[in-house]
Amino acid sequence: MSKVVFVDMGETLVSFIPKFHQPLYEFLVKKGYKVTEKQVFRAVSKQLGREHFPDPVLGGLSELNFREVLYELKISPKKCLLEQLKNLTLLSGHWELFDDVKPFLNELKKDGYKIIMITNATRSVYRIVDDLGLINYLDDIIASCDLGIMKPHPRIFRIAKEKYGIPIFHIGDIYEIDYVGALRAGINPLLLDRYNFYDDIKANKVKNLLQALKLIKNN
Repeated sequence: MSKVVFVDMGETLVSFIPKFHQPLYEFLVKKGYKVTEKQVFRAVSKQLGREHFPDPVLGGLSELNFREVLYELKISPKKCLLEQLKNLTLLSGHWELFDDVKPFLNELKKDGYKIIMITNATRSVYRIVDDLGLINYLDDIIASCDLGIMKPHPRIFRIAKEKYGIPIFHIGDIYEIDYVGALRAGINPLLLDRYNFYDDIKANKVKNLLQALKLIKNN
């Protein structure tokens, strides 16, 4: 096993404001639907986890299938509701680092680890990384917008593994994308569950990156 860590970007290193699922959650609540933020997040995550190839127009991401998300939430996907959902903006233009990111990355670099970011993202990933200073820590960026493959497809992980060896962990915030995708590629997954949305998942899970750092150092 190499002295390498794979890590996701969105909601792992970078906090988007609002988060991808939040406009949908807020919309449904305003419409009077009895849903929790956790339920919406999990429904969105399940749908995203079914996609392996990005939409060529979006370049790195696929459109969210609102009909399937509504079915998951046990909401009837009425035509008028689906038309309204098409107008939601889910991708945020405001981002910042979580407080634990720089201490985590600094410690890894001090200990000689290579840090490889594996992300489902549009070309904006390079602007985000530059804006937030992450470029100073990352040894490589493996992005869906460049490869035409999205997590959880195992190939995107294998490309990184072929270049850098087997990592200690791949760390990411979405079970259906990061955890399952890493497992499929023969990589130890570590689920970052900052908001306790995955209270049913017990193994290989941390609440923050400092907990992840301890596990990395113990391996």
